[in-house]
Amino acid sequence: MASQAPLSSAMEDVSCIIPPPDISLESIGSAPSRGRLLGKRLLVVGGGQSENSFDINPPVGNGRAICILAAREGASVVVADRSDFAAQATVDIILKEGKGHAQKLIGDASTPEGCAQIIHDVLASDGDVLDGLVIVVGVVGDGESVKPTAIARSRYWDRVMNLNLRAHYLLMHEAAPHIQKRPGGGSVVSISSISQFLAASNEPAYTASKAGLSMLVKNSAWQFAPRVRFNTVVPGLIDTPMGRKAGMNIQGRNASAVPLSRQGSGWDIAYAVIWLLSGESSYVTAQDIVVDGGRVGLHRGAKVPNGNTTVS
Repeated sequence: MASQAPLSSAMEDVSCIIPPPDISLESIGSAPSRGRLLGKRLLVVGGGQSENSFDINPPVGNGRAICILAAREGASVVVADRSDFAAQATVDIILKEGKGHAQKLIGDASTPEGCAQIIHDVLASDGDVLDGLVIVVGVVGDGESVKPTAIARSRYWDRVMNLNLRAHYLLMHEAAPHIQKRPGGGSVVSISSISQFLAASNEPAYTASKAGLSMLVKNSAWQFAPRVRFNTVVPGLIDTPMGRKAGMNIQGRNASAVPLSRQGSGWDIAYAVIWLLSGESSYVTAQDIVVDGGRVGLHRGAKVPNGNTTVS
């Protein structure tokens, strides 16, 4: 087997950080469930998981963790993904655990027709019942912003915006009129990124799309109040398959830049989403729920308590 470049510090052992962080049962997906979503039917778009050829023991991704945790909390989960294999793998995990219920739905959120079809199919499969929607889909530009021609840069811009912003808009506005018919209304959650706060980036379309998503969600919260709540969950440095792939290409992506001295997990994101889907957050809408270990809250140059580093 050919030798590979060292994997990013996105895969570093957090035990090398002093002091080592305390890891809760929630952060490793082992906490007991509480039935917070009993009787709810949810659609998670992007509920599969990408895979990396270099990673023989991948962590759970955000979408998959959300689906699994929602089922553990008693929900019936529709796992939508463009990959049949990825969606089925998530469903299989849920069915093996024997909690909640899950079914797969194959769809492509990168086109308007695909977004409409996803919502049509989920409603057609169970009598127009939908209590909540989670949108996990997104893409980074992989450095395409430096392409030399206007046509190439335009393609980069459109590809990122189509999935990171337009897809969220189309999915939530197709689904919300149906969600608002449910007793007590419902909840829509979009997954964003702390890039929405960080302008210093070589990916202008990505950062702009995430900032735009925040405002889109707030506008939607206004449009569909009081029956449907809209919020974003804003992950920071999270150990997911996508995060590990990004970490191989981004120098300095490591947990030492996080005040809580560790990366987050897909479960950390999932717990924030479950809270927003549940009645526990019934007075919360139009909010960015930042889950980043304090990275954004402590500005660049602020000392981390252990004195090792600065937040960047």
